[in-house]
Amino acid sequence: MGSDAVLEVPPRSFLSRLFGLYLAPGESFADIVRRPGFWAPLALMVAVSLAFSGVWLQKVDPGEFVKGMLEESGRWDQIPADRRGEILETVGRRFPIQVWVTAAIAPPVIVLLTAAVLLFVFRFFYAGDVNFTKAMSLVAYSLAAVGLVQTPLMLLVMALKGDWNLDPRFILQANATLLVAKESVAKPLYALLGSLDVFEFWTMGLLALGFGLAIRRPLGSALWGVVIPWVVLVALKVGAAALF
Repeated sequence: MGSDAVLEVPPRSFLSRLFGLYLAPGESFADIVRRPGFWAPLALMVAVSLAFSGVWLQKVDPGEFVKGMLEESGRWDQIPADRRGEILETVGRRFPIQVWVTAAIAPPVIVLLTAAVLLFVFRFFYAGDVNFTKAMSLVAYSLAAVGLVQTPLMLLVMALKGDWNLDPRFILQANATLLVAKESVAKPLYALLGSLDVFEFWTMGLLALGFGLAIRRPLGSALWGVVIPWVVLVALKVGAAALF
């Protein structure tokens, strides 16, 4: 081998990349940027989502779950008393299908939308050298790493509480809503506090680190490209809570 030969860095395996995001995220993201690929982490996200749904559907009472959501939204009292049983029975039959479809479709849609937004931000505002495949890879690996921790914790909390009819979206209160009683604050404020979430901050940190490496910018600079879209999303959630 000649002295001018460039030593090729051997590619990491999928599991090495994934678990490296917990221990040495910079090294894992550097490898992902060099050789992007999103199918494996995306498949893991779908598998974890389906596994959660399989466990949850064995425990949840569809009628009670839907009733709780209707009561939460204030629509339960608007349904005539003589039709409530029929509606819950109909929804209960469709409930498993809706859960399975959502579990299979939601991860790819979330990854695609997040990657599209961040690709636009880092290409347009940062003029960064990032393409669709890199954006999808960085997002898929980041969300897969967080989801692999978050999803088992959701099942654990439900099991410890002994209540499987709670809304999975809000079961993990790793956010500022722990400081208040839901009934004591306005819906917009509660939505804002719910967005101040440990897992959301972790996800944003991973995304900022990954995209920062992709466009050769420091973490502090790249962080704004992730935080500002998150602020817009939070504003939309707070606005929706105020309207509905």
